[in-house]
Amino acid sequence: MDVTLRTALALAKKGMAVFPCRPRQKEPATAHGCKDATVDADIIQGWWRERSDANLAVATGAASNVFVLDIDGLDAEAELTKLETEHGSLPPSVESLTARGRHVWFRYPTDVLVPNSAGKIAPGCDIRGNGGYVLAPPSIHPSGRRYEWSVDCAGALAAAPTWLLDKISLPANGATPPLPPEQWRELVVGGAAEGTRDNTVAKLAGHLLRRRIDPFVALELLQSWNATRCVPPLSATDIERIVASVAGRELQRRADA
Repeated sequence: MDVTLRTALALAKKGMAVFPCRPRQKEPATAHGCKDATVDADIIQGWWRERSDANLAVATGAASNVFVLDIDGLDAEAELTKLETEHGSLPPSVESLTARGRHVWFRYPTDVLVPNSAGKIAPGCDIRGNGGYVLAPPSIHPSGRRYEWSVDCAGALAAAPTWLLDKISLPANGATPPLPPEQWRELVVGGAAEGTRDNTVAKLAGHLLRRRIDPFVALELLQSWNATRCVPPLSATDIERIVASVAGRELQRRADA
C-alpha cells in the first residue's frame, strides 16, 4: 500500500477527516475541497486508487478536532519567539515541517471557536481552523520539497495555551465582534492565503452588502481583489458562488428585519 494512503487511513482512524489534493499542489482534487473530507476508509481508498500520487490534506477545525499554527519562514519564527517571551512557550505538540517553516498541530478546544486567520497573531503566523485545511506528510509542496513529521516533536497533540486561544478564538456562540476600520483596511491590503480565501471573500462580501452596495458592484470589486490579493486566486466561478450565497443570506436578513 502506498505510504500516502497508509498515512491517510492512519489519520482517519484517529478521527482526522482527510481528502486528496492535486499532485504536488495545494488545490483540492475533489469537487468541494475540505467539505468532502472524511474518515470513511472506503472513500479514502477509492480516492487514492484513482490518483495514487495525490497529496494528502487534513480538514482542520471541528471536522478533525485539530487546528494548526502555520509558521511561515524565519521572520515568522522571530515574531513567534517574541510572543513566547512575553506570554510563555508553546507546549510540545505534534509538528510537521513545510517547505518554508513548520505546522504546529493542537487539539481543538471545546469551549470556543477557532476560525481561519492570516497574520492575526503575528506576521507570517497563520491559523488553520474551521473551514480550513493543511497538507500533511508525505505530501509534496509545489517547490518539490516533501512535508515531513518532525522527529523532535511530541508524540501527541497538546492543548493550546490560553494566551494563544485568546488571540485567535471567537465565543462558542459564534458571535463576531465588529472589526474596527483599520482591520478592514489590513484585510483588504493583506489579502488571503490558501485555507482562508473563501472565508475572507465571504467576510468582505458581507461587509459590502450589509452597507447596501449593489451585489453586481460587490462582485466586480471582489473579482478584482481576488485577482490581485489572493494567493493563489480563486476561480471567477468560486467568487460568484460565494457572493451569491452571501447576497442570498443578506436579502433574507432584510426580509426578516
